[in-house]
Amino acid sequence: MSGTVTAANDPNHLLGRPGQYTSKVTFTDAVIKASDVEGTDKGDVERGGAVEVFDSPKDAQTRAKYIQAVTKSMPALTEYDYVHGTVLVRVSHYLTPTQAGAYKTAVDGLE
Repeated sequence: MSGTVTAANDPNHLLGRPGQYTSKVTFTDAVIKASDVEGTDKGDVERGGAVEVFDSPKDAQTRAKYIQAVTKSMPALTEYDYVHGTVLVRVSHYLTPTQAGAYKTAVDGLE
């Protein structure tokens, strides 16, 4: 599933829950080879990324820290996470630091 996440299709069952994201979209990045993401589900961050929006900057930071803590010991699940205010942008580890940096630049440009 790429696109808008709803309460009915949220694989994490977090949408709208206290302290969790209030909206979420997933996206693919054409730079990532299909062979790299074979066996992953549509909508998985590995295929490109996700944008999660929270009620507060604290909630967005808390989610980013949680993801980093969980994935730290599992290199196959690591990802780039960029927080700007109430927005968390999660980007696939299949992108190079430079490619992922383009997403950071975009997030930093949000106003």
